[in-house]
Amino acid sequence: MNESQIQLIVKISETGSFTKAGEELHMTQPAVSRAVAAIELELGTKLIKRNRKNGLVFTDVGERILIIFRNVLSELQKVDELIAAEQGLEIGKVHIGAYRTACTRFIPKIIRTMEDKYPGLEVKLSEGSVDQVKEWLRSKCIDVGIIIPPDKDFDIIPLMKDQLIVIMHSSHPLYQKETIGIPDLQGENIILGRGGYEVQVHALFKDYNLTPQVRFEVDHIETGLSMIQEGLGITITTKKNILSLPEQVVFLELKPNTFREISIAVPNMKDISKATDVFIQTARTLFTNEDA
Repeated sequence: MNESQIQLIVKISETGSFTKAGEELHMTQPAVSRAVAAIELELGTKLIKRNRKNGLVFTDVGERILIIFRNVLSELQKVDELIAAEQGLEIGKVHIGAYRTACTRFIPKIIRTMEDKYPGLEVKLSEGSVDQVKEWLRSKCIDVGIIIPPDKDFDIIPLMKDQLIVIMHSSHPLYQKETIGIPDLQGENIILGRGGYEVQVHALFKDYNLTPQVRFEVDHIETGLSMIQEGLGITITTKKNILSLPEQVVFLELKPNTFREISIAVPNMKDISKATDVFIQTARTLFTNEDA
């Protein structure tokens, strides 16, 4: 097999479509179909099958082969980077995965700083939930991810802390308190944000032998803020998760001061490319030890 064939299979997995993969690689759809058939014939196994409900899906063996193919392309990229460095050039590719708040708050600054310093660097960004980012790391769809909380499956580089706050309507009795702690929230209607907050919130209540009274679970903080504005409950989130608050919506810091850890994760630090290392070092220079 050659590099072009490997790139094609990986591109199909990324786009989920023969047509879209062909467009990105400047191939027609029939040409992609013929190429895939030839690859499967050469390997002697089916890699991709069509599913009426989910469209194109990879077989079990196809998923395992995908991980190997991504490793092959990663190693070939290191060769390109090594040769470029020898010639005094700075090139490389890095595929970043991050959850929504990270993509909004600090990923753009990291990318801009990287591209200013290394004009030849190619950056790709995928936005998803924390769980999706972790799955992309496991399957090596991405080179590096921003995750919370740290995960034992990956090599972790601490990035920053983000202070937890309690958001409520300004008329809520809790807003009259000088300080607010987890015991004060017992029996309150909690609007729980998905995407990494659930585990920490439940753990905070468990420390006091309490259970949060979760009324709603939401994917986006904007939904939670609108519910709070209507007096439907309160939420626990972090300062960096908030750009602005709607009218009559306020917050208090959770006491004692409590933080959410935000980390950079890679499958294995020993195998990272130069471009991935540039991302890690840039992110740490800009944000490490920055508290909300």
